[in-house]
Amino acid sequence: NPYRALLKWLGRFRWFAVFSRRVIAPLDGLAAKLPFAPTTLGTGLPMGYLTTQGRKSGEWRTVPLLYVDTPDGHAAVVGTNWGDADHPGWVFNLEANTKAKWKITDEHPVRARSANDLEFMSLWPQFVEMWPGYEKYLQRSGRQPRMFILERRKT
Repeated sequence: NPYRALLKWLGRFRWFAVFSRRVIAPLDGLAAKLPFAPTTLGTGLPMGYLTTQGRKSGEWRTVPLLYVDTPDGHAAVVGTNWGDADHPGWVFNLEANTKAKWKITDEHPVRARSANDLEFMSLWPQFVEMWPGYEKYLQRSGRQPRMFILERRKT
């Protein structure tokens, strides 16, 4: 997929991270509200929609995230925040309330838990392989992003 290859190459540059954060991410968020929300945006990259409850506002907000599958069939997501020094808001929301919703094709309730060190070490290379910009984000931010495993739960 030439489009995917171009995006992966562009993803290494800071200006593209800024552009993506300000332009593409809000469009992805609007797409999440569609009944047929796209799951790859034509890139072939796995994308899901995480809905968390605001720890301060109590409002439910949805963010589009790339994910990798864990060996036991759960989704893993990582809070890179486009390489900014601060963690994204959804990370703090999950730390305050582990109950969330996850949508790839169908939405279902999940419980988020922090990935342990072994999980992080085994899954991080998969994130970087999928989106090489993650490695640059790590360098720019000067922090280790938080990774969560989203485990399906009963309603």
